[in-house]
Amino acid sequence: MADSREMRQQELARLLLQKARQDLALVMSVADSNAVADEIVGFHIQQAIEKAIKAALTRLGSQYEFTHDLSILYRQAEHSELTLPASIDAVEELTVFAVQFRYLLYQEEQGFDRSAGLTLAKKFVEWANSIIELPVRPSPQPNDDNQPAG
Repeated sequence: MADSREMRQQELARLLLQKARQDLALVMSVADSNAVADEIVGFHIQQAIEKAIKAALTRLGSQYEFTHDLSILYRQAEHSELTLPASIDAVEELTVFAVQFRYLLYQEEQGFDRSAGLTLAKKFVEWANSIIELPVRPSPQPNDDNQPAG
């Protein structure tokens, strides 16, 4: 029989992953639209990655800070012995979209590489899915005669 706490963690992780997929779906549908600003696309890419990392950490039962800072979450995932699908350098620059550019205009001369951001978000969502769908471990059964099972 599976541990009920672990089953609850898996369900919460699935919910977070579903939310990450919703952010990803929105980005996929508007990434080519000039009518949607870079800061909106960047925000939803950042959110998809954030929720994917939090989903994986939740599935493992790891505590994490309630933050939008992808660098902090990335390091917490590494500390939980997770192998992430991209480098910290690839994700940390997206943190600015979580708060700063949500209410300000994004004005960078080179613009935001939506395609690279979308590819990165897809990698994180797929990665989180592979962790979340690991089988729930059965609860240890007491050994009646106090002898090692064999």
